Amino acid sequence: MVVKHNIMAMNSNRMFNLTNKSQARSTEKLSSGYKINRAADDAAGLSISEKMRRQIRGLTQASANAADGISCVQTAEGALNEVHDMLQRMNELAVKGANGTLTTTDRSYVQMEVRQLMSEIDRIQSTTTFNEQNLLDGSFQNIGLQVGAESGQHIAITIGNMCTNDLIASALSKGICYQTNDKTPLCTGQDLPPTGTERPDGLYYQYARPFTSTHAKIEYVNLNTIQPWSAAGHSHLLAARDLTIFHSFSYDSITDERVKNRLTIDGASNPSPTGGMEEALSDRAPDVRDFQALNVFAKSAIADVSEVRSNLGAIQNRLEHTISNLDNVVENTTSAESAIRDTDIATEMVKYANNNILAQAGQSMLSQANQSNQSALSLLQ
Repeated sequence: MVVKHNIMAMNSNRMFNLTNKSQARSTEKLSSGYKINRAADDAAGLSISEKMRRQIRGLTQASANAADGISCVQTAEGALNEVHDMLQRMNELAVKGANGTLTTTDRSYVQMEVRQLMSEIDRIQSTTTFNEQNLLDGSFQNIGLQVGAESGQHIAITIGNMCTNDLIASALSKGICYQTNDKTPLCTGQDLPPTGTERPDGLYYQYARPFTSTHAKIEYVNLNTIQPWSAAGHSHLLAARDLTIFHSFSYDSITDERVKNRLTIDGASNPSPTGGMEEALSDRAPDVRDFQALNVFAKSAIADVSEVRSNLGAIQNRLEHTISNLDNVVENTTSAESAIRDTDIATEMVKYANNNILAQAGQSMLSQANQSNQSALSLLQ
């Protein structure tokens, strides 16, 4: 029997401290909700869960990015809806203006409305923006929406220039012929293809006359699809000059290079697609042929705007599926991260209750051990 060292009390105190530490860890896990609060709790689990957290937060932001993309697409598509309505009205006015019962004065009134509609198309094109980025002026090219947690996971959006000048250029590039009984020097003649002008796709140059006029240009068209001398009258190849009664035209202002390279001036004297064509707004009185040209332009422009709107609609549907997929991945990854990181409250509460009992028992035993040396005093009495 010794009094210098109370081994029993030391043992009880050591076990009591271990129980207290275990109880403290259980309390921390129960209060924080995490079973991994520091790397020492589970080094491998911490590393894995942090990688999952990075992915979850990245995908959550990617879902928000896709939602912003939908808003952007809807903004552009809504503006083009108004452009469509104006082009439909323009088509209606073209049919009206071509009616022989109208006087020149009547057609001038129709002409004024068409000019205003074209000006409004240009205004919408220049003012439609999303987050201070213009959507319809041709600058919105290959804009990537980051729709993934990793670099390079994006969806590209491209919207062409929807100004009247580019819509006219697109119509010109299609080599459209329209029928009229107006047999003027501006009617289209079909010449034999010059030597060396055949392209690999089998298309040939077709000349719009007269060559000395800025009205003239070269088009790559399939000669087999055009009947320039039909029973209904002459066939006109749509040219910029046909539409200057309603809107000016500038070759150099065309933003679509594919369209631009199909248009030239000066016919045979300049057969390469590099020229510049400027057609100022004309003040002459409108006639039937002007509205027939407007008719085919409106048809072409409606088709062009429809193509752009269809593409935007397809992108919007794609982005909606993208958001659904991202949200699903976030949910499942969060579930996996929770299994690694979160506290199982029921299991941890069992440990806490057990440690609480052990702590009380240890405290009691420590008290008893501290009293054990008292028996040695009886021997000293």
